[in-house]
Amino acid sequence: MSAVSLNPELLTALKRLRLGGLIPTLAERLALCEKQSLPYQDVLLMLLCDEISRRDSGATERRAQQAGLSPDMVLSRWDASAKVTYDRRLLQELCSLRFVADRRNLTILGPVGLTI
Repeated sequence: MSAVSLNPELLTALKRLRLGGLIPTLAERLALCEKQSLPYQDVLLMLLCDEISRRDSGATERRAQQAGLSPDMVLSRWDASAKVTYDRRLLQELCSLRFVADRRNLTILGPVGLTI
């Protein structure tokens, strides 16, 4: 696969449109599209989906950092055998994230070990 050279004017335009996050993977993506002979619409869709994903990921990381959340605070690391008292049904409901789909807020207050 031949290396795709990027036009400097294209790079400038992407930066002016605040799409500079596409630049690091652009040559690779364009080479892949050329190899697979993808239609222009599919190429554009792929690039825009890359940018949406990058922005969503960055926004999530910023919100977690601003909230003071540790990257280790993930439900997959929850120790269900820990000797703490909690309502398992309520935890399952919170993990389902239905409150997000219902556009409802959630506030959890209390010291460590609080029984929900």
